[in-house]
Amino acid sequence: MGFFKDMSDSAINFPQYRNFADLPWKRVITYLLLMVLVLGIPVLLSFAYDFQKDMTKWIEEFNKTAPDFVLKNGELTVAGEMPLVYESGNQDSAIIIDTSGETDSSVLDDYEQGFFIDKTKAVYKQNSLETQEYHFSALKDLEIEKDDVVNMLAYLKPMSMMIVFWGLIYFIFAKLCTVSILSLVTLLFSGIQNCGLNYGQSFKITVYAITIPTLFQSLQNIIAPGFVYGWSIYYTIVVIYLWFAVRFTKSKPVASDEDLLV
Repeated sequence: MGFFKDMSDSAINFPQYRNFADLPWKRVITYLLLMVLVLGIPVLLSFAYDFQKDMTKWIEEFNKTAPDFVLKNGELTVAGEMPLVYESGNQDSAIIIDTSGETDSSVLDDYEQGFFIDKTKAVYKQNSLETQEYHFSALKDLEIEKDDVVNMLAYLKPMSMMIVFWGLIYFIFAKLCTVSILSLVTLLFSGIQNCGLNYGQSFKITVYAITIPTLFQSLQNIIAPGFVYGWSIYYTIVVIYLWFAVRFTKSKPVASDEDLLV
């Protein structure tokens, strides 16, 4: 219950920031980690769900549109009438397949970028100046069919759980960096309001002050991930909370930070 009480106080009980500035480091860091877990896991699960859904869609689309093929002994055989052309919606890029030998990579001249695949190699045109070739002879000991690719794509779906694991590590590191930088803003506000906070106390106050902004950030990433003003609103709320959090520390002297290293 201590975590949720602190979360509630950080949101609506500004006088409590006088006490937040004096809390032991262990409690402050524990609060930060729990906040990342409670507010970050729903976001990461949303990302993992979208990844699973997109992978399913990609596999179904590949199974439906990709021709049957076999890569064996360093040579590619593709079923169907050649050339096979898959253009992007705006027709500035394309994937062109022709294993009959009747066309070559010059067909990419009509596109800004794309792939040309023939019997022995794949040519990637990145732009008008850069083209790279990948020869299938490097894979002469490998035999791959369409069904093998479908199965390999299916194996990627459980990788969505890695999004949660690595995402939490990233969130924790990102929040530590964010708090470290915003603590300088807290220190500035302390100077403006003549509150006498040191950096350690500013750091502790900042950890609690970002609670509501982080809640907003989590909801925005789940409900409206494409909302372009999300970061602006996030930092606006942060600045407001930091200003009033510092203001409420003024009415009571805060202890020296060196006495709180427990």
